[in-house]
Amino acid sequence: MNPTQTLPESYSLAWEVDMKKDLRLNLTLQLFGVLLLVGFGWLFWLYLTLARPALSAELLEFESAPQPTLLVFSLLLLVTLAVWMTAHELVHGAFFWWFSRHRPQFGYGVGYLYAAMPGWYFPKWPYLAVGLAPLVVLSLVGMLLVPFLPVFWAGLVFFGMVVNASGAVGDIYVCFRIGLEARDVLICDRGDGFEVFRPAAR
Repeated sequence: MNPTQTLPESYSLAWEVDMKKDLRLNLTLQLFGVLLLVGFGWLFWLYLTLARPALSAELLEFESAPQPTLLVFSLLLLVTLAVWMTAHELVHGAFFWWFSRHRPQFGYGVGYLYAAMPGWYFPKWPYLAVGLAPLVVLSLVGMLLVPFLPVFWAGLVFFGMVVNASGAVGDIYVCFRIGLEARDVLICDRGDGFEVFRPAAR
């Protein structure tokens, strides 16, 4: 089954999630996001130390060099955060386009960006690919870059990798729930929420 703009007559709404209205879910995801921040931070740091054995010596050398001011460093962190958040949604959008050959919608809310395909119904496996693509693709890109960049820029990429992975907590939650569904479900992504449809016979 391919993505479609026409919901089959035999399908009806099974359940939905509205991130704007579900305060409890938002708070829970924020908590798990902090746990993912720690967990992915440790995993990516472990990878970095293995992929770059001279890291300890490079860090000591970097600490003895002139450092950017706190203002410049803070601005660089904000720019890095913005770049990775934007890249995250662009990857979602690229995979939406890949499966549907139609342009996705991009938007923003308070503290977040989103890519969505309202009016489109995606089968389970393509939707799972869309949902997990930013976590997988951007993590791999970062892992390829950090062993070769200068220490300071590798640090910024490392920061972006960790923020991107922890920020994927909503994607992981959605994909986990949809992963428990049968293969014939259809999902409509509205950006700040999604709807899951099942055949009426079930």
